[in-house]
Amino acid sequence: ETGELADLFVRQWGEGAGWINQSDAGLHEANFLKLDCSRLKATFGWKPRWNLETAVARTVEWTKCWLVGEDAAECMDRQIQEFLSAETIVR
Repeated sequence: ETGELADLFVRQWGEGAGWINQSDAGLHEANFLKLDCSRLKATFGWKPRWNLETAVARTVEWTKCWLVGEDAAECMDRQIQEFLSAETIVR
């Protein structure tokens, strides 16, 4: 659910971050958001290396680098190396 992802993001961000659910009882996004990686897995044998929490943590890390004016490309290169060297494949 989108709210769970937002909760995970603010936990990773820290610093008192939060979000407010302002649902207007309109259309629910679940009817539109359908992510399915089964074809990718079947065709290419793809498997994720990071779980969702790690992926969100790295997104937050990169965003914070960019916000404070650090070299975002250097941060990204570091994350790519970490990703490529990840030994544990998440199922």
